[in-house]
Amino acid sequence: MLLFGPLRCGECRATYPVAEGVADLVVEHSAAGTVQRGLENRWVARSYERYVRPVLERALTRQELDRDSEYLLYRSLLGRPEAPVLDVGCGTGLLARRLAREPDFPAVAAMDVSRAMLEEGVAQAREAGAAVDFLRAEAPHLPFQDHSLGAVLMAGSLHFVADLGRLMLEVARVLRPGGRWVASTYVPPGAAAALVHRRLGLHPRGEALLRTEAAAAGLVRFERVALPPLLVLKAEKGSAESLR
Repeated sequence: MLLFGPLRCGECRATYPVAEGVADLVVEHSAAGTVQRGLENRWVARSYERYVRPVLERALTRQELDRDSEYLLYRSLLGRPEAPVLDVGCGTGLLARRLAREPDFPAVAAMDVSRAMLEEGVAQAREAGAAVDFLRAEAPHLPFQDHSLGAVLMAGSLHFVADLGRLMLEVARVLRPGGRWVASTYVPPGAAAALVHRRLGLHPRGEALLRTEAAAAGLVRFERVALPPLLVLKAEKGSAESLR
């Protein structure tokens, strides 16, 4: 776990601060929607797991899976990663902590753009005895080397990313052959409500578009679990042979 900095890029030699267990790789934070700005509030972060997250789930997906069922669903779709796993839009690291505590599970990194969420995540991970590397970064950019990750998890965070095409290219770039992308989002609402969602900084997509963008980035074996309006998705990076 990173404890202090700075963190230096081996290629460009740029340095980034590390404080309180969080590596901060955000150079310039893009304009955030209303929901995202709320998630950057320290008081929201402290109450996120118990109160805020369940309220968001009910509001956006009309679903509130119990925590064990939710974890087992994502865990089954992740399979058996053979390299580090990245939790994108991790919030306070609820899922990352459980993954990190599994015996023989690869290293777990968790990224979010909210500094408040990450600071709360570090505190929760230390209390739980879970070894999670937290970093502040903003999707769609994923600050990892090519073919370095065994899985990318985006549980309830896919609809916060505006540039879906760039995101899928980044996921395909950082995954090792055979690595999995697992994500969840919600089906877009009707036209009138969709405008409100966009103003809030939310970008839900339907299955057809998600399948198309995944394929365009080179991801294969696209699958989905539909719990309307919730969509849980899985796709894989093609094998080395299929990429030739």
